[in-house]
Amino acid sequence: MKIFFLGGTFDPPHLGHVKIVEECMNKCDKFILIPAKKSPHKLAVPLANSFHRLNMLKLIIKNKKVCIDEFEVKSKEINYSYITIQYLKNKYKNASLTMIVGVDQLLNIRNWKNSDKILNSVNILSFNRNLKNHKNIVFDNIQFVDNFDVSISSSAIREEMKNNNLNMCNKFLDDKIFNYIKENKLYAN
Repeated sequence: MKIFFLGGTFDPPHLGHVKIVEECMNKCDKFILIPAKKSPHKLAVPLANSFHRLNMLKLIIKNKKVCIDEFEVKSKEINYSYITIQYLKNKYKNASLTMIVGVDQLLNIRNWKNSDKILNSVNILSFNRNLKNHKNIVFDNIQFVDNFDVSISSSAIREEMKNNNLNMCNKFLDDKIFNYIKENKLYAN
């Protein structure tokens, strides 16, 4: 079984996340979204709590192959990717695991805790976020999706929401998520 997984805070999940999932549907048997309680690489905690982020993720699932795993949000500790990978390896013993990352994250992967464990235990599919210098990254287990030119960030969406620039945000969010954010007054002053 081929399992792809994408981790992140999903604060909020946006059309870039949706397009990544869509791009992977014909390449895997199962796609797992793994929301983090908090990114270990960032000082700030997500603005939306886990309850809201899980609800928003559920709104973008449009395929039976896609599921959400709450391992990281239910963890008492801040999780690192190598811990989540070990959890997935134990849960799906005979599966081939592929971690999805943006090139921007991949360029920084050597700074991740136990990066060698990560690089030696999973395949990596990296999506181009308009960075051209990924040709310097050479590992046998990394593939690139270069024709993916979606440059959206959750932090930019949050900033636009804070500034009440809803038209800009609506372009980068699924309508259901946009409405959920407005109804629950997330990311607003």
